[in-house]
Amino acid sequence: MILANHVTEYRPAMYALSPDLPQRSAPAPGAATTRPLHIVFHVPRCAGQTIDRHLSRHAPKESYLRLRKRKGPSRLFLPQYQIVAMRDPRSVNAISGHWIGRSIEQYFDDRPIARSILLRDPVSQFVSHYNFRMMRYISQGLQPYSPEIAYRSRQRNYVTHFILRTFAEMPWPRLASLSITEKYAEADRFLSECFFVGGHTRCDELIAKLAPDLGIPAVAETKNSSQQWLQRVNWVPLKMSDLSRSMIDTIKQDNILDQLLWESWKDAEQGQLQPSLHSIGEPSVTWRMATQSVRLINQVKRRFHRGWNAPGELSADAWSSCATQARRAGSV
Repeated sequence: MILANHVTEYRPAMYALSPDLPQRSAPAPGAATTRPLHIVFHVPRCAGQTIDRHLSRHAPKESYLRLRKRKGPSRLFLPQYQIVAMRDPRSVNAISGHWIGRSIEQYFDDRPIARSILLRDPVSQFVSHYNFRMMRYISQGLQPYSPEIAYRSRQRNYVTHFILRTFAEMPWPRLASLSITEKYAEADRFLSECFFVGGHTRCDELIAKLAPDLGIPAVAETKNSSQQWLQRVNWVPLKMSDLSRSMIDTIKQDNILDQLLWESWKDAEQGQLQPSLHSIGEPSVTWRMATQSVRLINQVKRRFHRGWNAPGELSADAWSSCATQARRAGSV
């Protein structure tokens, strides 16, 4: 199935498939007389902590809000984010977080909205996410598990689904009903309404663009990196070079939507796509059912290997032993 010969030409047809997303425009910062509200959508392992720490440290008091995840049963029928920390919306100039939904914009009806998001290719995103999770588990007294279990328990097209389910707040029944082409159309349209989209390595560019509106320095210190975590836990990180060529190809193919979104938008900023020939085959029902079955089995396995004990502290020897165990549990 040919998704697009030229993405910019195909877009209107894709959007006809996707009427659900709001049509509110996203003017470039400084284009309107009313100061914009900046919403920075954080895809996991895409420099979100660097942006958050920089804004927390340098933005004027109460002008920056990081939204936290809603806890408890209410998250099943209410937005995934909490707004209890927001005192006066008029004082807020920037919001960020993993769990922001587009519905937050209703509190700022009189303000232009400037959305931004950084993306990452599926291979390096998986490797980074795996290392982060294992180091966090070890620091909590839990056990790491092998990369194979981590990958098999993972949602295919993780970034695309994260964008649609969390940021665009698409209900699960609607998301499940979409074809792979329609999912691409929805995610592509969401990105097209942002004022800045780029690869995660362009974090400095994004911060420099935010700086004039938010009154913050244009250069930020990197936070939450693997090197910083390795100062706290004894872990041998999984590297890209540890993955076999076939494993890399498998990850790209399994996560074709994430791969294509990253290729199209990593150098884009605002709507400046890099057109290419995108060919996507609709997976069979049998394949989807098999993938979900494998995922469910490995979700159970990863929890079994990780352990269910309450978070605690491990000795340096225990950290080292856990790290070695996980890396020896299998090769990729």
